[in-house]
Amino acid sequence: MKSDYANFRDPTGLLKRMLLSKDRAAHSALYRAAAAMLLQPLDLILERVERRKLQEAKASDLPMVFIVGAPRSGTTLLYQTLAHFLPVTYFTNWSALFPRAPITASLWADRFLKAKRFDDRSFYGNVAGLAAPNDGFDVWNRWLGADRYRASQQIDESAKREMKFFFNAWLAAFEKPFINKNNRNTDCVGLLASTFEHAYFIEVRRHPVYVAQSLLLARLRIQGSKEIGWGLRSVDGAPGKSGVDEVCDQVFNIEMKLRADKQSLAPNRFMEIPYEQFCRDPRSFVQHIAQNFLKKEIDETALRRNLQPFGVTNEVRLERKEFEMIHARIGELYGAAALSEFEDHSAVSCEASSAALLV
Repeated sequence: MKSDYANFRDPTGLLKRMLLSKDRAAHSALYRAAAAMLLQPLDLILERVERRKLQEAKASDLPMVFIVGAPRSGTTLLYQTLAHFLPVTYFTNWSALFPRAPITASLWADRFLKAKRFDDRSFYGNVAGLAAPNDGFDVWNRWLGADRYRASQQIDESAKREMKFFFNAWLAAFEKPFINKNNRNTDCVGLLASTFEHAYFIEVRRHPVYVAQSLLLARLRIQGSKEIGWGLRSVDGAPGKSGVDEVCDQVFNIEMKLRADKQSLAPNRFMEIPYEQFCRDPRSFVQHIAQNFLKKEIDETALRRNLQPFGVTNEVRLERKEFEMIHARIGELYGAAALSEFEDHSAVSCEASSAALLV
């Protein structure tokens, strides 16, 4: 099996860039990697207890909500917001320290792991703090493989049963709906939908020009070069294609895969959220998700007091020529009509459209 870190081409350079950065979330990710190695003996001990929980788990009808979308589209921001403001359970940075026994470790420390305040900062999907939400790669790797950029489209019945046992045990342990964001899961919406009867999906859709720009910059920050792929469905070294072409193709291929997968889902199981509208009015979307997927009402007063609009980060961050190349390539792939839809989403107020976002 490929190493979970095989997708990173310049790990030494990445380590240096993370250490030299002033990003708290980047430093937190490094601390956790070191802590996970130190805690391996305890993880092995807790694994025995975990096995019993998996064997005893019964089927649950609690909702499971999966946040999907292209990397750099705002999925982490939505995950952080919903995890903090909704009555849900989720993988945490603490549970990620115990890849063999995340349920047992989480139950053990649950009373102590309460996020005191909301923090919307992140470093390429990593959020600071032990109570902060985590993608849960170590859990998903059990069934979907260790390649962070591709997910298995089909798994055998034995793996499906194991996946069901695990999440039944998790839901039984915490007695709350489960929520998770892992961009790789965007690649297997159909598989997850067929495995979990009560699974729902929220797609974050950001203007593809800015997603492509952010992916190109992520290549430079994570891989050390704009010509080396990073993120879901990335490729590099395609004959006759530059890094600009590759990130634009990447965004478009994710869009097409999601479009095909959601065709097979019942309308009430899939929701689209424009990133720009969510940033302007996150409270409306939190309420909408709580009511439609969780069947819960949220305290509007507390939400209004503690959840403020986010800044939309759609701005030119490349040299003008490179940005125009992205814009032209995205226009070729999507077509003028499809791109205008994203422009409309950027302009229309969330309050006026949130009620019509179930598709």
